[in-house]
Amino acid sequence: MKKTGNRETALILLGIFIVGFFVFFTNNFYKSVWEKSGLEEAEETRNYDKQYEMIVGSGKNEFWQAVYESALEAAQEHDAYVQFHARDMGDGYDEIDYMEISIAAGADGIILEFNGEESLKAEINKAVEAGIPVITIMSDAPDSSRQSFVGPNDYQVGQAYGKQIAGLLDEKTKSVLVLMDSENGNFEKSQIYSQISTAVMEEDHGQKIDVKAESMTSDNKFDIEEVIRSIFQAPEGPPQILVCMDEITTECAYQAMIDFNMVGEIKIIGYYVSDTIQKAVEKGLIPVTSTLDTAKMGKNCVEALWEFEQEGRVNSYYNVELQFLTKEDIRDAMPTDSGEE
Repeated sequence: MKKTGNRETALILLGIFIVGFFVFFTNNFYKSVWEKSGLEEAEETRNYDKQYEMIVGSGKNEFWQAVYESALEAAQEHDAYVQFHARDMGDGYDEIDYMEISIAAGADGIILEFNGEESLKAEINKAVEAGIPVITIMSDAPDSSRQSFVGPNDYQVGQAYGKQIAGLLDEKTKSVLVLMDSENGNFEKSQIYSQISTAVMEEDHGQKIDVKAESMTSDNKFDIEEVIRSIFQAPEGPPQILVCMDEITTECAYQAMIDFNMVGEIKIIGYYVSDTIQKAVEKGLIPVTSTLDTAKMGKNCVEALWEFEQEGRVNSYYNVELQFLTKEDIRDAMPTDSGEE
């Protein structure tokens, strides 16, 4: 009986050793994988003193990702965290929903890309009434209760684009189409459209160039591609100059120009400098594209929220200048991989 008991004890100890060794090996294996993947740092929890919410229309493009990264970096200097939300993130929420959630959660500040909707303006006012400062970015809501706006103003944007269009006009130019991000399509009241129209009229030398605008309200790339294709397949033909006011529209227009073999027939004025757009400009297929200082935009939004909390007041407007890059200067302005052509 004693030998049997000793044998059972030995088997139990052996079993414990095997289980312990397996757990030790498994933990160390996954720890190694975790460290190599870089996820260990991402999973480390940190308690922040402040929680800011950033709400935009489209979170899939490089422009907003760059702005968010800058805002997040600036926020962490003030022991704050920025949560990113976008209408196209696949959770079924839009800007109104995100505003309501942020207000209900008692966020310490909101950074919002205003889309022109009156209902969204009401949410801005509701947030401010609840003691939550709101900073609008890129598109302003000056007649709301927002604390500040970060971005270029529409008058300057219209003048800047108008100057670029004027420089591309020639005897073949019959029409200019501006693809604008507008919810209501009331372009006549838009400072951007007005300044572009004025610039073309001053430089058309009696050609009576037709200037039109079309609303691009969808953040779905497939929908944008369909709109672009319909423009290229229009019975009267596409415009000689196509002005794009966002990154996705620029990339879709560039691809359509390639697909329909219209390189040289259409001049695209692009927006932002994604990898695709940068290469197109370097090759001369897109003559010019606009760019904004995304690092400055993100930082200014956070600094505005922080200043308002500390001082109880903030500048009502943080100007971000729009710049245009051509083939001649884009390599100096944007980093490229030496191995790429």
